[in-house]
Amino acid sequence: MKPLTVLDALDEAGFVADYVQRNRPVVVRDLDFDPARWTPAAFRADLGDLPVQVYDALFDLQEVATLADYLDRQFGHPGDYREGVPYVRWYNQLKGVDHAWGDEAFARLALRWRMPSFLPRQGLLVPARAQSDATVDAFPYRGILVSARGARTRMHRDPFCSDAVVAQFHGVKEVAMYHPSRAEELAARRQDGSSFGGFLDVRGADLGRLAVEPDYHGFIRPGEVIYIPHGWLHDVIVVEDSISVTWNFVHERGSMEFIDYLMSGSESDSEFEVLRYFYRQSGYEFGSSRDIVKAFNQKFCELQELLEAQAA
Repeated sequence: MKPLTVLDALDEAGFVADYVQRNRPVVVRDLDFDPARWTPAAFRADLGDLPVQVYDALFDLQEVATLADYLDRQFGHPGDYREGVPYVRWYNQLKGVDHAWGDEAFARLALRWRMPSFLPRQGLLVPARAQSDATVDAFPYRGILVSARGARTRMHRDPFCSDAVVAQFHGVKEVAMYHPSRAEELAARRQDGSSFGGFLDVRGADLGRLAVEPDYHGFIRPGEVIYIPHGWLHDVIVVEDSISVTWNFVHERGSMEFIDYLMSGSESDSEFEVLRYFYRQSGYEFGSSRDIVKAFNQKFCELQELLEAQAA
């Protein structure tokens, strides 16, 4: 088991070359924000009236409540980890349905933070725009994560071979990461049917101890941003009442598995509709994964040639 690599600074070119292209996790202390405006008290005062999506440890929606109600019930419980602590995952709109989406919350928070400077705004295949900024633009699974001590995101890997980042604004989370090559080893004997699940619970009954040794392990603290490359399995538990922001993307330099995903008939994946939704928001209407491949065929061929040349 290795500690997570933590850097004080990283530029965009280095991030893309050393981490995105090489599919390596990293933590960077690169979050520009005012901590006083990201406390539970500030959130209750400024966002407490809004409805939030409350989930269990594996992305199954439990209820819709106000943020104030969640904070009042769940925050401020020190001591041993409690079982079954619910988790607010307040996503921006992902599908064309009415729901307690987090778009209004993101709009209210837009001036309170800046997208970390090392993260790319261009060269993205998802979302498919010339330039994107997560403070103001919707990304797949962009969410405000409000989670009390003991809340969990059980081990999973993110959909459609996308990369993820989590920016930590308040509190502390413990993260365990497992290399993509261990997916078969860690698969649950009984699949739970979810797009994110299907893997062992690596904590078991004792939430304070990992029963399966990870490849990387560490803690994410305020001001830090963790990059989770596609395919990496990860388990997260909240050590201190926490507020974070997360989003997913596909960068061209880390897209070969994404292309393979599209070519394999990905319409059977329940999360494929989320991908179609975000392409639609960028002006593309795709009926199938093959339509995406056809539309970006020249781009994909150029990327494959570039990556092959760099590997030679």
